[in-house]
Amino acid sequence: MNRNDIEEKYQWDLSLIYNSEEAFYKDYTLAKDNISKFENYKDTFLNSIDNFKEFMTLFENVARKLDKLYQYTHLSVDVEPENDNMQNKNAEVMALFNEFNQNTVFMDLKIRKNENKVKEFLKDESLKEYHKYINDILRAIPHLASDEVENVIAIAEPALEASYETYSVLRPEFEPVIIDGKEHFLNEETASEFLKNPNEEIRKQTYEKLYKEYKKFSNIYASTLAGNIKKDVFYSKVHNFETPLEAAQFGDNAPKELFYKVIDMALNKYHNYLLDYVEIRKKCLNKNKLEIYDMNIPLASIPNTKYSLDDAFDLIFEATKYFGEDYKNILEKAKNERWIDYYTHSGKRHGAYSSGCYDSNPYILMSFLGELESVFTLIHELGHSVHSYYSQNNQPYFLHDYKIFVAEVASTVNENLLMLTLMQKSSNKEEKAYLLYKQIYDYIALIYRQPFFANYEDILHNKVANNESISNQTMTDLYEKLTKEYWGENVNIHEYTKYSCYAVPHFYYNYYVYKYTIGQCVSSVIANRIFNGDKEQTDKYLNFLKSGCTKDPIELLKDAGVDPLDDKIYDEAFSYFKKLLDEFKEII
Repeated sequence: MNRNDIEEKYQWDLSLIYNSEEAFYKDYTLAKDNISKFENYKDTFLNSIDNFKEFMTLFENVARKLDKLYQYTHLSVDVEPENDNMQNKNAEVMALFNEFNQNTVFMDLKIRKNENKVKEFLKDESLKEYHKYINDILRAIPHLASDEVENVIAIAEPALEASYETYSVLRPEFEPVIIDGKEHFLNEETASEFLKNPNEEIRKQTYEKLYKEYKKFSNIYASTLAGNIKKDVFYSKVHNFETPLEAAQFGDNAPKELFYKVIDMALNKYHNYLLDYVEIRKKCLNKNKLEIYDMNIPLASIPNTKYSLDDAFDLIFEATKYFGEDYKNILEKAKNERWIDYYTHSGKRHGAYSSGCYDSNPYILMSFLGELESVFTLIHELGHSVHSYYSQNNQPYFLHDYKIFVAEVASTVNENLLMLTLMQKSSNKEEKAYLLYKQIYDYIALIYRQPFFANYEDILHNKVANNESISNQTMTDLYEKLTKEYWGENVNIHEYTKYSCYAVPHFYYNYYVYKYTIGQCVSSVIANRIFNGDKEQTDKYLNFLKSGCTKDPIELLKDAGVDPLDDKIYDEAFSYFKKLLDEFKEII
């Protein structure tokens, strides 16, 4: 299908950002002209409060123009990659971004060198909206090297990033899976479907053909992963952090105790619930012992129910009814003002996301296929979009852009509320079994699998930080050992399992994955409280959606009534997981 085969009402309306070429280039020219003005402020923007306000106003104006220009071009390119005119515009905008960064590179350095003066400036009430932004710049002072060293680091950055760049372009080619004598294309995406096949031989064949390729090139993958970890350790040491973990958490101002709490909850305190799940899976499949490639077979049938877009929105309105008319009005705006690009077509980017900027609506890209999973994807992305809409409309520019640490809360609260709504409405035993299984499977991916990854990542980082060598054997043997501990004695670990560590791109994201667990735990607690009529929790959550980045992520979550440092949040989340297990066990 081509884009022009899809009705306009099912495509997003980017004319709401720019309705003509002239409007686009008017902002482009304004941004370009203003970028050249920064040189005039290089030695004067801290001379007085008035100079500082002038500079920050200019900085904001240019940044907002660039954000808007980029949203227009990148959204356009994602649905029409062969539009040469838009590709050229996108390249022009990216070049302008680079020029902006180069012309303002002095800003952070000057602010840090004049810390006392800047702190005096911030006492002025008229600079209130800049407090958080500037204090985050000042907070980094203890972790800065000398100017000379920072310059060397900047020069060396492309080389330090080479390991990830090499990993990102590696594309293993896999032997086809043979089903009924016919060859079927195998990659990581198709493998997820083959591993759900009820035929054990197909699952085994898929698993072996997938991971033997990683084994074949394991020395290369070991080199790229080790290089990336060494880069993280280098940055942490040169910037005076005690551990690479503390360096990775600095941007969120999160304590290391939070990271280890997440791991402890999943892999120690509540690990027995995961082992209970293994027992249930073993009985459902009527096996004395499971194979590692048995872990993705669905334990319940997927319903054949089909949903129109109107059906999907009716469900979404019902699931989010607790948030009131204002929230519903934003959802209706998204639908009626064409914030959403629904259907897949030739050339359109795969996947789903919510994007936008301070001066545009949020926009959603997805592929709506009419099944239940599409409804979950839509409500997930709408959660992001409403969060962005509220933040943009309730905070000034420098305080609207919430961090990734809290980004998944709004989306997963929506998913959890949709699931609770569907469970309440369901009177069909088979449908209820599927809904329970879907919840359990998704929870495991977030509250168990991610801490497992985080633990592996942390052990490797600490080995390098302590000057221990890591090799292909070190990394694969460790992964095999942790996998056996994770699944327990009722799962056979394949000889190729140890090489599956090289198929996880998140190990290159520098301690990112534990945030998935926090997001799922706090959103599970929020959603269940709201669903059960907790009005105070609802009010706190709506205030959270409007808070942008006015505080550090942990403080925002505390204000939302879900302190991620409090064991009680994890007790509630994992207890709910156990409840799901018990219900599923009973219904099947």
